[in-house]
Order: sequence, then structure tokens, then C-alpha cells
Amino acid sequence: MTELLPVDVVERPRGRCAPVRLSSGQRRTLDAICDTFAPPLDGRPSASELGVPETLIEAADANLSPSERTQLRLLLSVWEWQRGRRFTSLSLPERERVLRSWCDSRIPARRAAFQSLRKSILALYHMLPAPDGGPNPVTTRFGYPGPRRPAGDAPRRRSIVPLPVERDVELECDVSVVGSGAGGGTAAGVLAAAGLDVIVIEAGDHYDDADFDGDELRGWMRLYLQGGATATHDQSVGILAGACLGGGTVVNYTTSFRTPEEVRHEWARRSGVAAFAGEEFSRSLDAVCARLSVNLDHGKASSRDEIMRRGLESLDWHVEAMPRNVLGCTQDVDCGYCGFGCRVGAKQSTVKTWLADAHAAGARFMVGARAERVTLANGAATGIVARTRDGHGVTVRSRAVVAAAGSLHTPALLRRSGLRNANIGRHLRLHPVTGLLGVFDEEVRPWEGTIQALYSDQLRDLHDGYGVRYETTALHPGLMVGFAPWRGAADHAEFVRALPNAGVIGVLLRDRGAGEVRVRRSADPIARYRLSDYDVEHVRRGVDGAARILEAAGARRIHSVHAKDIAYEPGRGSRERFLAEADACGWRAGQCAFYSFHQMGTARMGSTPESSACRPDGETWDVRNLTVCDASTFPNASGVNPMVTIEAISYMNANELAAKLR
Repeated sequence: MTELLPVDVVERPRGRCAPVRLSSGQRRTLDAICDTFAPPLDGRPSASELGVPETLIEAADANLSPSERTQLRLLLSVWEWQRGRRFTSLSLPERERVLRSWCDSRIPARRAAFQSLRKSILALYHMLPAPDGGPNPVTTRFGYPGPRRPAGDAPRRRSIVPLPVERDVELECDVSVVGSGAGGGTAAGVLAAAGLDVIVIEAGDHYDDADFDGDELRGWMRLYLQGGATATHDQSVGILAGACLGGGTVVNYTTSFRTPEEVRHEWARRSGVAAFAGEEFSRSLDAVCARLSVNLDHGKASSRDEIMRRGLESLDWHVEAMPRNVLGCTQDVDCGYCGFGCRVGAKQSTVKTWLADAHAAGARFMVGARAERVTLANGAATGIVARTRDGHGVTVRSRAVVAAAGSLHTPALLRRSGLRNANIGRHLRLHPVTGLLGVFDEEVRPWEGTIQALYSDQLRDLHDGYGVRYETTALHPGLMVGFAPWRGAADHAEFVRALPNAGVIGVLLRDRGAGEVRVRRSADPIARYRLSDYDVEHVRRGVDGAARILEAAGARRIHSVHAKDIAYEPGRGSRERFLAEADACGWRAGQCAFYSFHQMGTARMGSTPESSACRPDGETWDVRNLTVCDASTFPNASGVNPMVTIEAISYMNANELAAKLR
């Protein structure tokens, strides 16, 4: 049951698909669950009045397999009866007690079901437009402005025009590239520049500056994998990944760190890939930073960053400017919407850089097409079989294939293609992020300003190179409620109303423990992951440090993101008591909120097939001419935002492939 949820939300016109067949009792139960999380309160509409149940049903119809739909109906049937009484017959306080009992259950599957429903229902509740099409009536009450209009000077003609696919097609090229993000985009640019005929296959759609209006709901649905609703099998970590032409480089926060020297040497030593510590990789990092225009000239601190800086400087802790891949970034109010695409075209995504280079060199692009498998002959890759969203078959015959579908979908693609190396799908790292929210007397408006301008490495090495990094970022209602606890509708509404005065400190963990990606019967990937005791201790110390930062910055109240609302007021409550309550609640699945913005390591490079999935040049051990060029290749967690590292590895591997093919 836990693998069914969260119910994925995709952009699809209402009424286009037949709804999931729920019984009248199951539908009433779904409505009641939605309206328990978000009842009509203080003039706010209920979730059902905003159309949340209908949206969830449409999403289930669009995304769930027949067996998963059965599981959904079973879940609603189980929920329909609570201790011999219909859930719908209970009063609101009684229904809230039932929800809290699932939240606090000793059974992980119940906690997972609660967390999935909580995130999906409350996110939609704070993002859906009013019934008349106007702005969301909940968030406007506390001053959230909603979407920004596209920039007036945004180009209306896209620089890349994908191939139209209106029937089954067969194509030929030198290299077919699956994925167009940091890995696939860079590989396409390098290979096309080398004179090779390249076709890029992307499962998502193509959006550009004029499409980025800052609407949170449209942003999640268009640009993120499964509408931002992907999570590990037990809901312990939400997984955010780009799913459009340009992948994560379109939605990431422009943070552009080079691979740390100590990590490079660790990778070279432990993986046996000497290149990580050598000149070749240094040249790759230089080339990537130059092509992305990485600089320190666009770091005007937002109010969020100023709060973090104030706290760090008060403690005499490390704080430094973020290197960013932007040109002409306005660093203004609109920059907080950068996670939904840069509307002024300043972000140097692969669409603006490597893919533009590839297009200029004659590369072809196909969007809305999911690669089903790599075709093989005599132990070598010979192309790709894909299928468009409309069901058209695509066959690409090529001399080589680049797999760059990301650390969830690359191992699934390799498995579907028949590769059997035991390391494929293993060694998953997630850089789990949790955080603390501080409420200030001053207005912060955390959705505004430069997306990320400052960071702190004060606790990055707590033991043997592992620790946490402090960052802050723009906070919009849909993202906030993903982290926010729910103990009852009134308390949750009060928590969300504090958003305009909220400052957040993100705690990004370099995780030493690992998970894995498996392939479901439906052929889709599912991530299984559990924080190790070692990593939990680092998270705990990171949270303690974040509380100290917010205290020093002047927060009047500090909240954790645990399932129970754990908070204290500096000067009246103690940080030690706060941590003890956090420990009592727990740090694992359904107990503390975590998200992953970086997925790594599921087809890692190494010196032997016993320890890795790929050779030192990224070619798989199992199949010749099949090269991996994304974060799957990482030997372990990078400890920093990985975009530059991904592109440098892809640059290095793609040059090696180009030399071989030439």
C-alpha cells in the first residue's frame, strides 16, 4: 500500500479522463478526509469546496496502475470504518483524532498513508485557484501574492524546436541521449560539438521563459517529476527532481559548487577512478563553470539570507556567498520564484547552454517520449525504444547510447534493458534536507528575493568528512506545507498564517548510509531508503545548530518540522528541551519531514564490476557503447549541490565517448 502513495498530480484538463471508480462510500470518505485536513474555518473554504478531492481522483486516474487503484480503494474502505463507526459520521474533533492516530501509529504503513495524504491534500488546498478561477482564497488572506506574470521581454519563440511525432517513427543517428538535464544536456552539447549526429529523448515537455509565470501549482505539475509528489517507498523522504527539457537545471536554485577537493580525493581513493583527483576532471570542472558563467556577482541577499547571515555572524560561524550560474539576474522580488523557472532568462540551464550548443550543431530533440529500453546486439548498445505520451512508438538506431535519466530512472532503464550488474540501483544517496522555521517580529516575505545567496559550512565535517550544510531558500505555501506538521486544522492554519514572518534554515545532510532503487512490476522505479543511526546523529546536531542560528538572529519562536508540533520561544523555553522533544518524536519515516533535492549514486563508476555499475569512463560493465552521464555515476554523496559535478563528469565521459566514436 505504501508504494501507491503519494497520489501523483499532473497537469491534465478536468473532465478529460474517466474518474477512478470509487463507491459512494469511498468517495464520501475521501471528501471527509480532505475536509478534516482543511475544513471551512474563519471564512476559509473547505478542501472540497476548492475541488481538492476531484483533483486527487483525476491524478489517480492519470497515474495509477489498475493494481494501485485497487489499493487506493482498499485504503479508503479501511478508513471508512473506524472502530465500528463510519468516518463520515464522526464530528470534526473525532475525525482529527483518527488522523492523528494514523500519524502517530507504530505501523509504518499507516504513518506513510497519513503523510502522503497530508502532503497531497494540503499542498493542493494552498495552491488550487478559487472556483471562479481567481487566486487561491486561502493564501491571499495572509498576503501571498501568487503567480507573477511572465516578463514582458521574454522571448515568445523557443530557441529549440523539438521534432513533432504524430505517428510511429524510426530514426538513425550516431548517439541517442536519454535525458536532457545536467548530465544529458552536457553530453549532447559535447557530442554534437564533436561532429556527431545526436538525438536527445526527453520524457518531459519543453517550456521556456515565456511559460514561467511563477504559479506554484503549474510549476510543480509541468516541471517536476510526478508533480513534485515522488517519495521514497515509506514517505520518509520526498523526492524533488526536474522533469522537462533541461531537467533539474531548469528548476534548481542556481547554486554552483565545484566538487570539493577532499571529496574528489575520497572518490578517487575509494572507487579506484583516478580521474576524479586528476587534471582531466579539473579541466572538466573549469569548462563547465565557464560554460555556465558561474560567478559571485549576483548574490544580493534576500531577507531570508540576511536572517541567516545575522545569526551566523552573531555566533562567529562560517558564512559565504553562493557561486551561481546566472547572467543578468535581477535579484529582485521575482527571483524567489526561480524554482518554477527563471522568467527573465538569467539562469544558465542546459536549455540556455549545452542544449543550445547541441541544437546549433544540428542535434535533434524529442520531448514527451519515455525511453522504455536500450536495444542491444552482440553485447553492445544499438539504440533506444521509446513511446510518446500519445502512444506513438519511437525507435532510434544509433552507434552508442547515453543514459542520463537521473538517479531514479537511469537504473530502471538499465534494468529494463536487461543489464544485471548487482550495483545497478544500489548505493542511492539523497542528501536529505530537513530544517527549522523561525517566526520573527519583522516581515520576511520568504517567497521573495534571490533564490539562494549565502551558505554555511560550519558543521560540514562532523566526522570523517560527513556532516551538514546550512542553506536557505524561497518558501512558497505548497512547499511549506510539505514540511509543516498537522495536529489539527486550527493549529495548522495558525502555523501557515505565520509564513510572511518566517525564516527557514535548511539542514542539508551528506548522507553516508545508502538506499536503493528497485523496478516495480509496472517497470517504474521506486526508491527505498532509511536514515542510518550515523546520519541521524548528524541531522540532530545540524538541527541543534540551526536552532542556535535562529536564536542568534532574533526569532521569537522556533518550530521543528516533526510530525508533532515541537516548538519553543527563546528566552522562555530551552533548546535542550526542544531537542529532547524532537528525539521523543523520532527522526525517521513519518516522524520528521525530509526532502531530497539531489539524488545520486545508483549506477556508480568504479574500477571493478564487483564494486560499481560503470567503468571509469562511464561505460557500463555489462554493455559496450552504453555510457552513463548523470548523478547515478557518483561513488557516494557529493556533500554539495551537485549540478556542476554532474556536468563535469558528463563532460569528461562524453569527450571519452566522442573520441572512441571518432
